[in-house]
Amino acid sequence: MINFPSLRYLNNQALAAVKRFPLALISGILAASAGNLLIESENWVDNAFPYINLMLTAALGISCFFCISIINEKKQVSEPYSYINHLLGIGIMVLVYFSLPDGTHSKSTAMPYYRFAILGACIHLMVSFTPYLQNIHTLAFWNYNKTLFLRFLTSLLYSLVLFAGLAMALAALHLLFELDIDPKIYLQLFVLIMGVFNTWVFLAGIPRPLHQIDQEVNYPKGLKIFSQYILLSLLMVYLLILYGYSLKIILEWDWPKGIVAYLIIGMAIWGILTILLLYPYRDNDKEPWIGNFSRIYFFLLFPLVVVLFIAIGIRIDDYGITINRYLIVLLGAWLTVTCFYFKLGFKSIKFIPLSLACILLFSSFGPWGIFSVSERSQYRRLKAILRNHHLLEEEHAAHEVIWDQSHLPKLKPAQANTGPVLVKEEEVKEIYSITRYLEQHHSLDRMRDWYEQDIDSILQAINEGKPKWNKTSTASLYLETLGIPENPLGHFNKMITLQAQSRTNQATNTQGYDYLTPIRINNQDTTTFKAGYSSFNIHLNPRKNGISISNALHRTDINLSNLALSHQPDLDSLPERFPYPTTAMTYTTDKEGLKVKLELKSIRFINNNDTSITLDYLDGNLLLRDSIPQRK
Repeated sequence: MINFPSLRYLNNQALAAVKRFPLALISGILAASAGNLLIESENWVDNAFPYINLMLTAALGISCFFCISIINEKKQVSEPYSYINHLLGIGIMVLVYFSLPDGTHSKSTAMPYYRFAILGACIHLMVSFTPYLQNIHTLAFWNYNKTLFLRFLTSLLYSLVLFAGLAMALAALHLLFELDIDPKIYLQLFVLIMGVFNTWVFLAGIPRPLHQIDQEVNYPKGLKIFSQYILLSLLMVYLLILYGYSLKIILEWDWPKGIVAYLIIGMAIWGILTILLLYPYRDNDKEPWIGNFSRIYFFLLFPLVVVLFIAIGIRIDDYGITINRYLIVLLGAWLTVTCFYFKLGFKSIKFIPLSLACILLFSSFGPWGIFSVSERSQYRRLKAILRNHHLLEEEHAAHEVIWDQSHLPKLKPAQANTGPVLVKEEEVKEIYSITRYLEQHHSLDRMRDWYEQDIDSILQAINEGKPKWNKTSTASLYLETLGIPENPLGHFNKMITLQAQSRTNQATNTQGYDYLTPIRINNQDTTTFKAGYSSFNIHLNPRKNGISISNALHRTDINLSNLALSHQPDLDSLPERFPYPTTAMTYTTDKEGLKVKLELKSIRFINNNDTSITLDYLDGNLLLRDSIPQRK
């Protein structure tokens, strides 16, 4: 007979979790609150970074304060020192929050979040081993992590079931009582449940005191079945696939693809997790094959690690070191050390999370770290290409374009005959790729000294008052000043964007049409969508300055050049973006059984300085009605 816990018991467990892990639970509430505020304010907040940073830092605080509380319990730390440890944790979280980009001064927003991710991985790994760092009994360590793993799965299951039930209840209210339910409420409900309820259920189920699980020999049958028949079986399938690919490399003598490095890393982590879950069965006489596989797994993994190093080595040789490639090399080195550790006869599974946390933490700072090495590598690549084309000589721009300050915010060279230095299109793409990577993940501070002008002040002048999406990037201006335009048509092509005057928050009238789809497309895109039984393709036609809409039976072209041609003589005096009558940005056509209506929100043309224009981008709504009978 199954005995279900009483409401009083559940209430006592919940209150005990609040007293035992107060800061971890408060962190969950803060994370959920910040997430819901971010969802609610997405349409009116100017700078979302403070909310994002608070949400991420509070989420990290759940693990940090949980770890501190468990250590205090396990080591039986006295109350004054327990408070000091929690204060240190609060100090660390405050430092983490202020280390993240604020959205106003940070030029590189990616690197701080990479640091945050590495720190988060280290803290989660510390949760797994720090309470048992000095405990010589590996079984106690395994039991503790088994408890954490099962509590995580249990709380996740409860949370998902609760969310599904409440979401269906809201949907029923909407359908049956015609209540207006904002779609954002579903996402906010999910964030609230995962941040508060999920955290609370997890914390309430942690045994107290922890010593009672140290010598526990109970192994959940469901966990064994899941590990043995699902995880282990899939692991063997992936091992066969990757060994088959390695054999293909040898037979065809074809260099491995870069993606294989990620597959090997994923398979290796999967395998280590499986072996950890089956750890108590390593010496089971009834199923000796589990122990045998656990012992030979690291031997089987070693050749694949060699393939990993070959694959990532080729990528590094071709494109240099990036943060992701450094991490792949780092994890490959860790796998190599782990393979040797277990093959040499050492058996402590605590080595796995401990060594990974140490190697991640050690590589996150200093000149040997991920960020310093990747930055130096990409700058070396960039300088080598520029020097080969004599664009950079002795750390100075050899053909610097001097911008006329009197024309700012319009960008014009001081010398009329200044022109771009010819570089192959493939190399231009590579130069821009490197520079944008440096801008997003590191900084372009080293490039600043290459120029005689104050490029940053020029950038500020030309971007002043522009919307974020229309601002010139630092990388683009730095390279154009070197004499390398991204646009092969030249440096100074005028771009003009026409904006519909009254499209914002206005409903679209669909009378007379069967289908409506929003479209955003530039001159390199093809958009595909389904309308009934037909698939339609939409792409820009720059030669005709229009769009083409086609399916298996129809093709319709809409010419849009008249929007900009009527203003072409005045392009120099027009702003880069200006409002335009809504009626003039609506097009309809009805031929060969396909009725089309295009309502433009914005459209962008490029003036090629040769009395011609090129359609570059459009954003709007497309309405269709197909009079051909549909299939049944």
